[in-house]
Amino acid sequence: METLTYAGLTTILITVVGWLLANKDAKQGHEIDLLFKKHDEDAKALADLRIEIAKEHYLKHELDSRFQSLQDTFKDELRNLGGKFDHLTNVLIEHVRKEDARL
Repeated sequence: METLTYAGLTTILITVVGWLLANKDAKQGHEIDLLFKKHDEDAKALADLRIEIAKEHYLKHELDSRFQSLQDTFKDELRNLGGKFDHLTNVLIEHVRKEDARL
């Protein structure tokens, strides 16, 4: 009878410990689910924020003015370079004429 009592108490003890562990696991599982949900929300918010920052980082009118400035500078410098080539051409033509006149 004594072994039956020990067996019964052991069974009850194992059942209680198992129940406590199951409750603890369920609570931790719920907390983990909440953490993953919070992580997913934070990840989505971060992605949305990155998109918003990318949209606003360089506004179209800022880029348009920067590209217009570069384009104007490029055109002016090409005109100047063209003028220099025209001057060089005139100098070479004049030189060839002087050489032809000497001969």
